[in-house]
Amino acid sequence: MAIILAFGITLAALIAILHPSQQNVILLFISLGVGGVVSLVLGEAALWLTDTTNVISAIWFKIAIPPLLTAVVITINVLLIARLMFISNEDSLLLLAFLIFGIAVAILISTSIAARMTGAIKRIGTGAMRIAAGDYSFRLDDTTISGEDELAQLARWFNQMASDVQTAFARQQAAEHERREVIAAVSHDLRTPLAAVRAMIEAIDDGIVGDPDTIQRYHRTIRTELHHLTALMDDLFELSRIESGALALNCERMNIEDIISDVLESTHEQAEQAHIAIIGQVENPLPAAHIDARQIHRVLMNLCQNAIRYTPANGTILIHAACVSHPHSTLTDETAEKALLVQVIDTGEGIIAGDLPHIFERTYRGESSRRRLPELPIGSSAAATGAGLGLAISRGIIEAHGGHIWAESPLSEDALALLRAACGNAPVTPGAALKFTLPLAN
Repeated sequence: MAIILAFGITLAALIAILHPSQQNVILLFISLGVGGVVSLVLGEAALWLTDTTNVISAIWFKIAIPPLLTAVVITINVLLIARLMFISNEDSLLLLAFLIFGIAVAILISTSIAARMTGAIKRIGTGAMRIAAGDYSFRLDDTTISGEDELAQLARWFNQMASDVQTAFARQQAAEHERREVIAAVSHDLRTPLAAVRAMIEAIDDGIVGDPDTIQRYHRTIRTELHHLTALMDDLFELSRIESGALALNCERMNIEDIISDVLESTHEQAEQAHIAIIGQVENPLPAAHIDARQIHRVLMNLCQNAIRYTPANGTILIHAACVSHPHSTLTDETAEKALLVQVIDTGEGIIAGDLPHIFERTYRGESSRRRLPELPIGSSAAATGAGLGLAISRGIIEAHGGHIWAESPLSEDALALLRAACGNAPVTPGAALKFTLPLAN
């Protein structure tokens, strides 16, 4: 209906302007009709070839068809108009030659533009297939991403997507590797006490051990190993809660002095058996902190047990707490936000620089950075049983409080001065310090 209306308006306008004779009106009507029909047929053919059929699969051809058929439609209509103008045959041939030349130029330009566009599309498609096949390092070259048109923008977004996918895949691989290490470490730490418990139970049941004192010692050892297994299960459960974001803190205003006192009491026997002096110092007065006392106690226990594990006999461990300027504050010294700084400083052999960023990762045991001291006898409360999860759990707990935890080795001058003062200014071996900050209560 719209086409018929356009045809009628065009014919009426030409008659009104040109005032042709009746015979010319008929010719004009026939020419417009033929031109319109041919134009419609070519347009429908273009749609059929590019959109509604799979006859033509080459994208460059589909892009080139519309301008090419447009040139053909213009040529046909120009020829029809020329015939109405009663030009000579020679003029008609000359006009036809120029129109053919125009069509040829249109073909060259359209195919050139289509080739550039399809080249970029093919490169993006090739990149998508390579990434789908696992080649996450693939990137489109500068010739594809240069420019400001939509294809260049698409190519840049493709490279950004590829980079994000590669980063995500690397993280997944690292997490998978870490998960396997956790499983291996936990499996080892489960197998060893289970094997010991099984051997002692079988020895008692088979009558191999009949001495009451030995049986009583076996029972104590079995209870100790079961305690270690329970602690390991608790560590795994706590770590899973931290990593899933399900760790719930029961925070209240607490004084860190009380927690340090409890930790000193809990680790006294363990340090004594290892012939290590463990000292607590608190700079008074300290403001209260908004913390979960049970979780911070667990953190300090983990840090102290780690220090005991790597401190030689006759060594010293210092737990020190003070109020300091927040390490991430952007304010001036006079108005800087305050934070609670807790340090566990030991006289062990220290940590090599390459391992410092990794000691709070899961399964880290320090074999490559700190010489592990010989394990205490089975049944000793100081025996090391962790699967390398304690420091990872500590990091999760501190970060859940909005704090920060890190390691320092060799010791800073301030930490070394604190350690010397705690030892009565006697010569000390600089070891390592595990530190964390906590926000103070409002």
